[in-house]
Parts: sequence; structure tokens; C-alpha cells
Amino acid sequence: MNLKHSTLGFDKIYVINLKRRLDRKLSLIEKYPDLDFTFIEAIDGKELKIQDLINDKKLNTSFFDPHGMVTMGVFACGLSHKKAWDQALKDGVENALFLEDDIFLYDECVVKDKFTDKYKDILQEIQSYNWDLLHLGKKRLHNIGMDIGKYLTLPRFNNNYEGAHAYVAHKKMIKTLSDNYLPIKFAADVYLEQYVNTHNVLTLKESLIQQVNDLILNQNADSDTYYNDYRKSDGDVALSFDEQGKVYNHKLVKYLKHPKDIIDRYVELVFDLPKFGIQKFNPGGSKINNNFFGISDLLNFISTKLNENEEHRMLEINPHTGENTFFFGCSNIFSYIYCIQKFQGKDKFNIDNNLTWKDISSAFNNNTYFFKNKIGIIKNNIKDQNLSFVYYNLRNHDLSNLKSNLTLYSTNTKLIGGSNYSIGKETINEVFSDKDIKVFKDNSWLALIK
Repeated sequence: MNLKHSTLGFDKIYVINLKRRLDRKLSLIEKYPDLDFTFIEAIDGKELKIQDLINDKKLNTSFFDPHGMVTMGVFACGLSHKKAWDQALKDGVENALFLEDDIFLYDECVVKDKFTDKYKDILQEIQSYNWDLLHLGKKRLHNIGMDIGKYLTLPRFNNNYEGAHAYVAHKKMIKTLSDNYLPIKFAADVYLEQYVNTHNVLTLKESLIQQVNDLILNQNADSDTYYNDYRKSDGDVALSFDEQGKVYNHKLVKYLKHPKDIIDRYVELVFDLPKFGIQKFNPGGSKINNNFFGISDLLNFISTKLNENEEHRMLEINPHTGENTFFFGCSNIFSYIYCIQKFQGKDKFNIDNNLTWKDISSAFNNNTYFFKNKIGIIKNNIKDQNLSFVYYNLRNHDLSNLKSNLTLYSTNTKLIGGSNYSIGKETINEVFSDKDIKVFKDNSWLALIK
């Protein structure tokens, strides 16, 4: 380890500083005249556009945070740390201390070109351990972990992640940090926390370096990361809510997801619209949406074939996100809608759009919310002998169960239909060789049984 006093015993000290925050740069130089800082001009959140970041693969479409907090300043801060790591690699340092420009030291560390007794002890203890990443301070003064010395502790994952304002990394670790950060999924401090379980990470039990903002109330803090234009509304996650909890203002985030892992406890903040919204009724483009007109024409035709004075029940097989189910409910033709939905197995749409069955279940619940009292999910075929209509969603071009399902319901059901007639045409014509088959604009079809 380099024991130069001007760099606190490390090869270099990199300080992230916004060009418009010259006041912080001058203040740091004035407070610590014995230290040699290499300033990194920070990325300014005011100059960033979220869609550009996503298009350039610098920002992931989902962002994960323990508090569910995000602003453009958070992205800018993360990119600034990446810029500092890249500069350190370019400079060829063996190790480096990375600081943010609003820090202060509890111990002077260097007086008249000599280390203070306390800092000398800290350095000696640091030198006695192998580590990849070392935090000289966190937002908390006292940090939680398994104590391994007088000053150092092994941090517990997710217990003291807050703060990326004072950390040291070896050359190999700096490269790892830089190579794996984009597209950004975490704020800089939460990103550093991800290495607690995979690398040798140490933290001082008592923070030597903290940020000025750690000592004052949040609303009074001078922070370029959080307290800016994106937090003027009632919400603090770039997503605002009214008194009933409904979203009324989307600054950055389109919607939130609850944590999938109870251990990580990270809220997922999604920057683009739900991917399940592009399936049928919001496909994009300027062409007429035949999906919409097809299902509308199908339902209108069904309404002419079923007596409106009678009670009708239907079955939908493989409804997936429930877009058709929504229209079946809207039609008010059916008093009850059974849905055979297993939410499991391989599904091409899910794979192509990086969706889990939990996402699909959420989409189905959203699409059918207003009809939940007359829609029921079942896992297997039913023996209800009084179904007026059965609709088979032919998904993934999978014809394996088509014939058996159509045959099962072909004797007691008044109408049988489904999607993707062109794909299942041979089987459909075989099962209903003696029936009239009507095909609609969206390639859905209907066989007149009775």
C-alpha cells in the first residue's frame, strides 16, 4: 500500500464533483489542504434523459432499491462513479479511495505531513487483512457486522448499504465494478452492497468519513442526488400518489413491483409500460387493430346466437394475461366465466418479453379486476354440462391439446371458438367437419354446435 500522506495511504483520491458545485470543490480543498485530490467532473442529472439512457443501454428498464427511491440524480451519481472507476483504470492505480464532494472527516488523519495516531492504527489494521472493497464511512456513524479487529467489521448484507461516499477498491475490484454496472439497476451504494456476499468487503465499525447531509434533516439537505426538482410533488420515488393512493403523476417511474425476494427486500421501479400491455390490444403501430375488431365482432355474433333471457356460462382455456377475458366480461353475455389457467410451463411470449408467470398473474388480475365476482380460475377441464361457449386460446402454436379439448366440449356446448384459426385450421376442420365455422378479422373463429 502506498503510504503517501497526501492520499491517505492510497495511490490516489478521486473526488466526484459537479461542475456547477464549485463551492463544494473549493470547500474541500480549503478544509483539507494537506490532501491531494483528483477531481472527477460528475455527470449532471439535469442534462440526462431517461429514454436516452435506456436506449444507450446505460440504464436498465427496471431499477431496484430498498426504499423504492429514484431520481435522475441517482442515475447521474451512478454514472459519475463509473466515470471515476474508468479514470482510475486508465491511470493504472493499484488501489484508490473514491469520495463524493460533500464529505467530512471525523479525524484529521494527516497533520503536518504525518498521519495521526488513530489513522496510523487504522491503516495498520487495514494492511493486515485481504480485502477487495473497503468502506471508510457509511451514512450511519456505527456500522453493523461481525467485528474482526479494533476498527474493522465484516458487514452484514443489506444492513449498512447506505453510502457510497468513501470507499477504497483494489485495481481488480475497480475493473469488476466498472465492467458490471451498466445498464444501471442499482444506486451506487446499493450496487456496492451486492458484492458483500461475493467478495472480501470490509467496513469501519465507526465511520471515519461521512457526508454533511448525514447530520441534518433530509428536507434541509443540500443533495444533488435526491433533493431536486423530481421531489417537489408528494411522492419521493419520482412517482406521485393522490389521497386514495392512486398514481396521478409519472415523472420517471411507470409502476412499482413488490419485492420478489423477502431477503433482498428491494422494490422494483419500472421505467417503461408493462410488457404484457403489448400483447393484443395495445400492439403499437398505426395499423387498424384487428384484434380489437375481431373480438368485438365475435362477441356481437355470439350475442345473436344466445337467448338474452337465459343465463349463460362460458369457459376460456389458456387466457394468459386476460385481455380477451376482459372483453368477455364487458359483453355481459355471460353470468360466469371459467378460466383454465395454470400459470406455469414454457411460454414463448413470456420468454421473449422477460416476463415471469407472476407477472402474467398480475396482468390477468388487472385485466379482470372489475369482473372478479364472475370470473374463476380453475386448473383442469370441468364437467359443467351447460356451457354456452368455450373459447380456446391457441398459444405458442401448441396443437398438442387442441383436438382433445375441442372434442371434449363438442357435444354439450352451444358454441366453440378460439384464436389462431390459420394455425389450428386442420384440427378445427377435422373436429367440426359437419359444422359451420365463421372466421373473424383477428383470425379468431367460431363453430356453431347447436
